[in-house]
Amino acid sequence: MTEWLLLLVIGGAVAAAIAWPLLPRTAEPTTAEDRRDDAEAVRHRLALEALRDVEADYRAGSLDAASYQAQRAEAEAHAAATLGAVEAADPPPARPATGPRRRRPLAFVAGILAAGLLLGFTLPPPIGLGERTVVNQPLADAIALEEARQAEIQTLLERIAAAPRDAEALSALADAYLAGGSSDDRQRGAVALLALIGLEPENAAAYRRLITAYIGAGDWTDARAALDSYAGFATPHDADIPFFRGLVALRADEDAAEALRQFDRFLELAPDDPRAPMIRSLRAEAAGLLD
Repeated sequence: MTEWLLLLVIGGAVAAAIAWPLLPRTAEPTTAEDRRDDAEAVRHRLALEALRDVEADYRAGSLDAASYQAQRAEAEAHAAATLGAVEAADPPPARPATGPRRRRPLAFVAGILAAGLLLGFTLPPPIGLGERTVVNQPLADAIALEEARQAEIQTLLERIAAAPRDAEALSALADAYLAGGSSDDRQRGAVALLALIGLEPENAAAYRRLITAYIGAGDWTDARAALDSYAGFATPHDADIPFFRGLVALRADEDAAEALRQFDRFLELAPDDPRAPMIRSLRAEAAGLLD
């Protein structure tokens, strides 16, 4: 008899614990904090549009090199600042509901739960209850990695908000975003790299990562613009220039002759580079030796 009473008490307590938070509350109106977050997002979109306008004006020939560098640096700094404001903004704290609750009887829910507990107590356990549980380990590992990536991004955003000219944090933030692989991640990674280039205009590694991100996204226009900027200060023996120019010529321009010329230049400068086997395969494709 004691066990039956204990099960009834447990059922009532579980019903109360489940039903009480689900009772309806009066919704809170939109606050000024919510409107501020929307305004930050609009400012960031406008900053990105301004950066694209500077690139378009330069490609159209309406800006000289000096004006282009000055306006681009200003637009990149503004885009980085608005990105930090958008990403670092904390969501508004949850506000407790103040409206009246509609009281509902919990006896019905408690009775159902108690009946379920009693039924489970009296029935024999299922045959497979003691069998080994199958876990999708790759999926669990992927979820854990994504959670760790998001935590790292949040930490880096807080670090950049405290020190906007922290080049090391911007570089790590770009890597964290580009590790995601989605179009939004690539866009945010590119913005972080542009901000890094604004601080370090001759950062060759940042340019290589930026061009790679543009090519991966199929954004050949921005890839060409970034490649031209990189070539402006790279040494004549920098193998990355013919590497990227050959990819653009083959995939975007469909210019097999130019692709062959750039690939041959790359193999001449860096025959032992780890990318050389891939370039030899692409060269054979450009020469029509592959189907």
